[in-house]
Amino acid sequence: MSVTQPVRPPRRRAPRNSLNPDRILDAAITLLDRDGAEAFTMRGLAQQLGVGTMAVYSHFRGKDELSDAVAKRLLDTIELPPGGSDDPRTELREVCVGVYRLFTDHPSALELLAGRPLRGDDAIALIDRMLGLLRRAGLGRADAAHAHVALMQYTVGSALWNTRRARALCEDGVRDRVRARIAALPSDAYPALVEHAPELLCTQSEGTVQFEYGLDGLLRGLLGGQAQV
Repeated sequence: MSVTQPVRPPRRRAPRNSLNPDRILDAAITLLDRDGAEAFTMRGLAQQLGVGTMAVYSHFRGKDELSDAVAKRLLDTIELPPGGSDDPRTELREVCVGVYRLFTDHPSALELLAGRPLRGDDAIALIDRMLGLLRRAGLGRADAAHAHVALMQYTVGSALWNTRRARALCEDGVRDRVRARIAALPSDAYPALVEHAPELLCTQSEGTVQFEYGLDGLLRGLLGGQAQV
């Protein structure tokens, strides 16, 4: 007995000569956001665009070059504060918030790019801006370097933590099961956790607010005094 196979609709081809680097980068970011870093291949991107794989290679020599271009495109979206103010602490805060928003808006791009060395003028300018602000805030050379790395580790790590946690909690029933598990904990065994359960559950759902709370504490520790917001 033969089984009739479903007929797939033909792939829509892009108009001839319509491909360009900007269109490829737009499609790459869309593919990352929709399907994740695992789906980000040259063949998958070509299918997204409706072209043959070699058409993509005619604009980018390979995935590494394309990934660098995606990184540059994403870094271009960070809104850096105007320079030259008398408040380097607030400028540093705005830079970190901009990086955090970039990676929470594009979590799959974060997974793709976090393990890659940042290359290009945009990444270099970002690092230079932060180091300059840290020196203006009164840190020496070694402390400024350590503080820059600490701020980026916290910012990128927070973005990865919050996006993965939000994704997990969106699965059916997970949020309710977590609340029920905490509510069922015996207070004699876990007194501090049971006492703070309402506040803890609230902070777990406040991704950006919690990030900024921690960022302000980190800036106070690194620079001294009260973080200005």
